[in-house]
Amino acid sequence: MAKFYKNMPYDRALEKAMRYCSFQERCQLDLTNRFTAWNVQKKDWEKLLDYLVKEDFLNENRYVEAFVRGKFRIKKWGKNKIKMGLMAKHVFNEELVSSVFQSEIKEKDYLNTIRDLIDKKTLLIGEEDAFKKRDKLYRYMLSKGYESELIVKELPTT
Repeated sequence: MAKFYKNMPYDRALEKAMRYCSFQERCQLDLTNRFTAWNVQKKDWEKLLDYLVKEDFLNENRYVEAFVRGKFRIKKWGKNKIKMGLMAKHVFNEELVSSVFQSEIKEKDYLNTIRDLIDKKTLLIGEEDAFKKRDKLYRYMLSKGYESELIVKELPTT
């Protein structure tokens, strides 16, 4: 049975945080949210985070790589939405994100993904009017985070 702590001791919090970070890549925001849920005293947060970074349980570069790779390959997000997701996690570093985009997302794959998403969505839209259909496709692709000029270039012309 789980123990409920009024204030979780440092040792127990460190043990849980190491296990939590071992499971998958995490960012500092994920851990601070966990510390709140675990009732870890705020005075211990910095010490815990420093230890996890020093022991390489917490690594911003690895987190950004995993985030970009997963959101693009699995969820088919575009670069704009991925950047916004990283900003929401308080992990945005322009140089790091640019280098990860170059290494993880090949231009050919990116354009193929745009074409595939447009083709799939075209089959699902039951709109008869070609202009309305094109507008719906355009808005859908923008919501997925793709760049406007790439969308316009790949949309079917009527």
